[in-house]
Amino acid sequence: MNNSRSVTHTLIYSLVSMTLLVSAGCSSSDNSTTAGSTSATDTTDTTDTTDTNDTNDTNDTSDTSDTSDTSDASDIGNSTIATFSCDEIATKFVTKGSANADLPDPVVSATCVNDTVVITSNQIPDFPYIETSPGNPQEYALEYSIPAVPTIAESVSSVPAIGAIAVAINGIPIYGATEGAGGDVYSLGGGFTECGGHNGPTGYHYHTFDVSGSDFCLFTEAEASVAPQLFGYAFDGYPIYSGNFQYTSSWYLSDPSLFATDTFSAHTYVEGSGDLDQCNGRTDANGNYAYYTTDEFPYTLGCYRGVVDTVGTGTRPGGGMPRSHITTDLGQ
Repeated sequence: MNNSRSVTHTLIYSLVSMTLLVSAGCSSSDNSTTAGSTSATDTTDTTDTTDTNDTNDTNDTSDTSDTSDTSDASDIGNSTIATFSCDEIATKFVTKGSANADLPDPVVSATCVNDTVVITSNQIPDFPYIETSPGNPQEYALEYSIPAVPTIAESVSSVPAIGAIAVAINGIPIYGATEGAGGDVYSLGGGFTECGGHNGPTGYHYHTFDVSGSDFCLFTEAEASVAPQLFGYAFDGYPIYSGNFQYTSSWYLSDPSLFATDTFSAHTYVEGSGDLDQCNGRTDANGNYAYYTTDEFPYTLGCYRGVVDTVGTGTRPGGGMPRSHITTDLGQ
């Protein structure tokens, strides 16, 4: 009798244990990710590149709304720029070497002097020159001084109507959107090489950033279309990046009748209508400001966002008449 009771108790205990184990396995809610599988609701799985609901996954390149994903090039809000020391900026100024047998060799160099980058150049293009205006580029002894650490100004200031407003990393001066007394550079019609510049009385200079269909300019079209490329530096010290494939300006042509005579009066800035501010720049997620080139006016800079020192040594920025088309209080 005792043996029968003991066997019965043992069987009951075994059945209950098995029931509990099965029940626990069926009713548990397992949100963990096992090896070789991913969960659509797992916001901590950094290997899951298909979970668009995972806003914490910095490796998820398919989530264009995830502003923490700095590798997602399609998310404009994620675009950041590198910052460089004075010595590092100086190393950016180089040429690709001679590209024209009938022209002098291009020369550019830069040094760092007390947090100021001093750039010297002979203004000869380092890419095949195509004559779109009379004459070949001549050598000019240029020297520009720009601050390695730019200072944001209390209000923006106008870029000159004539002369350089910046310098490209190959030593070629960058002029603004105007030609002559103030008409738009595109009112000339066919007056540019495919790299965005032309020759003039003051030598070869850029007005725009143009690499469409080219593989010999500062960058190829493929390089510029993938990500913004460092084009040069404005005289206030802020960098200029290519942005033709990434950004649109916030200016529009409001009075076509002035396009060929006074392009800044012909265009109107509307805050928020494009990706960039009135100077054609933006501040990235890390608080770093830069200008960007665009297909639309003002093409390079619409104004200076930083303090421009026009008193220092070297060639005076612009070297021409100033304009007063913009004076905007930044409230800073």
